Amino acid sequence: MKLGVFTAITLRHPAREAVLLLRRSETKRRFPGLITGIGGQVELAEGEGDDLVGSMLREFQEETVIPLAMIQDVRCRLSTIITRGELQVLLLWFTGQLTTMPDDLSCTEGVLEFHDVDALPLDRMVPTARRTIPFMLSLPVDDTTIYNSCLDADGELITNRHAQD
Repeated sequence: MKLGVFTAITLRHPAREAVLLLRRSETKRRFPGLITGIGGQVELAEGEGDDLVGSMLREFQEETVIPLAMIQDVRCRLSTIITRGELQVLLLWFTGQLTTMPDDLSCTEGVLEFHDVDALPLDRMVPTARRTIPFMLSLPVDDTTIYNSCLDADGELITNRHAQD
C-alpha cells in the first residue's frame, strides 16, 4: 500500500463571512473545474513529513501570490483518511484568516474565489471538500482541536467531533 499526504487551506475573508477557495483549472486531470481548498502534496521524500505546516505554506506560496504576512491564525483543523485502491490518502485541512484583502488573487492552479460561508457551492466542490470545508467552518474559530475523520462508503464524513461535545 502506498501513502499520499496532501494539505489544503481555507482562508477567511478579512471583513465578511466568506472564505477563499480554489476553483481548479479545467485542464486538471483530477476534478477539473471543481472547488476546493488551496494546497497540494506533501513531499515526503524531501523530508516535509517533519513540517506539515511548512509544507502547506510552501504549496500555498507556489500556487498564489498572496504574501504569507497577510495570513494569521493558521491551524490544522481536520485530518481525513481516504483509501483509493492501493493508495492510502491523508488529507490535512487547515484554516486561516486573511488580515487584509490581497491586491492580487492570481493562482497557478486555477482561479481563487471568495464564497459566502452560508452559501458554499457544494454541488461544484471536490467530493472531499464538499464534506470537510463546511465541517471546518462550523467549528468555533477559537477551537484548537484537530479532528480526525474518514469518508464512509456513501461519501459521508465521520469525525471524532462527538467525542469532544
